[in-house]
Parts: sequence; structure tokens; C-alpha cells
Amino acid sequence: MKSPPKINRKRFLTCGIVIVALVSLSVVGSRYNIGVISGITDVVTYPFKKVITVATQHIGGVFSYFQNIDELIAENEELQATNYRLSYENAILEQFKTENDKLKALLDMSQRYEEYPSQAANIIGKDPGNWYEVFIIDKGLINGISQNDVILAEGALVGHITQLDPLSATVLSIIDDRSYASVEVVRSGAVGILTGEIELVDEGLARMEVDINADIVAGDQIITSYLSDIYPPGIPVGEVREVSIGDNGLVQYAYVNTIVDFDRLRNVLIISPNK
Repeated sequence: MKSPPKINRKRFLTCGIVIVALVSLSVVGSRYNIGVISGITDVVTYPFKKVITVATQHIGGVFSYFQNIDELIAENEELQATNYRLSYENAILEQFKTENDKLKALLDMSQRYEEYPSQAANIIGKDPGNWYEVFIIDKGLINGISQNDVILAEGALVGHITQLDPLSATVLSIIDDRSYASVEVVRSGAVGILTGEIELVDEGLARMEVDINADIVAGDQIITSYLSDIYPPGIPVGEVREVSIGDNGLVQYAYVNTIVDFDRLRNVLIISPNK
């Protein structure tokens, strides 16, 4: 059963008087150096002081905890921003390195084929699809290039020019099914015809047809032959992945992994063997 409100008020009033009295005794004892009074009041008030001290420490710790969280969040955001900036700068540097490597490769090729007039070009357009079977370069008639000029990249054969415009030209690559090139096996000297095949385009392969008795095996290196009417002899083409016998039993088909990556072309070298 609850106490009447008057009794509760009396209890609060009594407690208040006791606390005030204890505080007064403590002050008097401390000021006039009365050890007994000071000791008694210290013993009585110790629990209250302890509670206040602990509560103050806990409240301070809570504020310090939240302050530390704010500092950690700020540091984390700064680290993330730094990481994003460094990732971007690394990507830019890697892009510059890749472009520099490609330009260096073009320079090396121009020196390798220095007996022919040459110039670099950028690819500015292509047929639909992932592979550069037919594409457009940013050099044309006004740059002095001609029909059937040879296109190289990555130190190897890409194709040749099939159409000229004043400021641009169209290139037919060796993986297109309309392309034909006379090639040979470096190891044995066996000669055959390299063509593109629609069903092989997605694998970046070309097919070489040779005589049934030709000496050709997987791993052989393929280059352009002396019989080609467009391409100078000795241009690297690729490596034989596998060899199979044709249905008629009269020819062999060698499937060639081209050196040029035809889904990542960006820059090419034009050489003009007929000039």
C-alpha cells in the first residue's frame, strides 16, 4: 500500500536537511580543522561522492567514445578519397604506359620495314561486332596512301586497304571471310592460303589450307610467303593451334592463332610496298 503524499514529502524534506547538515559539517570541519567532524562527514558522504565521480567518468567516456567515432569516420572518408585518387592516377599511368608501348611497337615495325614508306594511323570506326574484321583508319588519299597498302600492328600482319577516301581508308583484316593471303610455314617452308572464316571469327582464328602432304604441325610459326601479290614476304602472322584433314582427303586445314589481337586494335602502321 502506497504511503500518503504528505509522508513522502516529509521523507524528501528530511533527506534534504540531512544532506545540507552533512555538507555544513564537512565545511566546518575542514575550515576549523576539526578532524572528527570532518572524518564522520567524509565517511557518510563518501558513497555520494563515489556515485557522482563514477557517473562523471562514464558520461565523459561516452562523449569521448562518440568523439573518437567521428574522428574515425573522418579519417576513413579521407583514406577512401585518397584511395580513389590513387586508383584513378594508376589507371591513367597504366593507360599512358599501354599507349606508349603500342607507339613503340609501331616505331619498331617502321624500322623493321624501313625499305617501305610507312606512317602510323588511328582506328576511327569499324563494322558492328566485337572484332575488327573491317575497320576505318584516319589516313586517306591526301596522306599519300594507296589501294592494297599493308596494315600491321603488334609486329604482325593485320590486313590491307581496300577502299580509299580523301581523309580515311577502309581496311580488310585477315580474319574476314573475304580475305586471302599466301603464307608459309617457317619450319618447313610449306606454302598455303590463309583465309578468314565466319565460324572462327569469335575465336580470333584464321584457317590455312595446305596440301595433304605438307609438313605442318601444331606450334608451327606462320609468315607471309614470297608468292603473295599484296603482302611482302616474311611478315609474322601467327601460330598453328591444330591441324585437321579436309573431308576430301586432299588438303589439310591448319587453324592459326593470329599474333594480332583483333578485338583490341587501336593503332596501326601503314606500309606501302609498291612505292
